Amino acid sequence: MDKAKAIGADFTIVRAGTLKGGGPGLSSTQDGRQFPRAKDSLAEAIYKTGPAGRNWRAVFDTSTQGVEIVPGDKVKIPVAGWFSIKGAISFDVEPGDSSRLGVAGAMVQSLTQDKAANTDFAVATAVGRDPPTPEAWTKLFSSL
Repeated sequence: MDKAKAIGADFTIVRAGTLKGGGPGLSSTQDGRQFPRAKDSLAEAIYKTGPAGRNWRAVFDTSTQGVEIVPGDKVKIPVAGWFSIKGAISFDVEPGDSSRLGVAGAMVQSLTQDKAANTDFAVATAVGRDPPTPEAWTKLFSSL
């Protein structure tokens, strides 16, 4: 931050919690299922990696496309022990979750949002069937 300020450059620090989800990638009707938000997502291969397999990521992405932006580093984190394990494998929004798609979207949007300049924020996952619209991103960044 100090070096950016010293040369007159803006900076933005984006913090993420436990990265979850991924997205189906290219438009697909694989296995008879439609992925309508595929254009906003990562490669389909992300569903096929890891011990949990593709269904875990697919179910998480189904209803967690929403985003919450929290100034600073104040996102709730899970309590150690069972609650942190539960959160790591849950399909629902849990404290400390950050959707890969939400974090990527926030990083891209921060380039166009004046409120994101010279600040830091955390990205949390929120309930939602669609990612934020451009208008919703502006409203989210207005909290900074």
